[in-house]
Amino acid sequence: MDALTKELERLLVRWHYEPSLLPHQLEHYMEHLTLLLPEDDRESLLHYFGVLGHEQTSLHELAKQRGMTDESMMENIDHSLRRLAITPEWQELTQKKA
Repeated sequence: MDALTKELERLLVRWHYEPSLLPHQLEHYMEHLTLLLPEDDRESLLHYFGVLGHEQTSLHELAKQRGMTDESMMENIDHSLRRLAITPEWQELTQKKA
């Protein structure tokens, strides 16, 4: 996983454990950022990390719901993270956080 993607992943993990981590405006931006993903990928990502009002769901359960193997589901989540991490929108958000 490249540095951009890893940074987004770390933010989502921290956000799950500390929901107050993101100011309301940044949370709003993150919500719009995730809308860049197809609906199934967006839902899987949000449930996997348990953010934006989504209950955290295990990788195995997500894979089962989508008829995938655990490995394929993890690849899908990693791919979704990467797709978001390389967007100009994410780059702008990282600059606002700094």
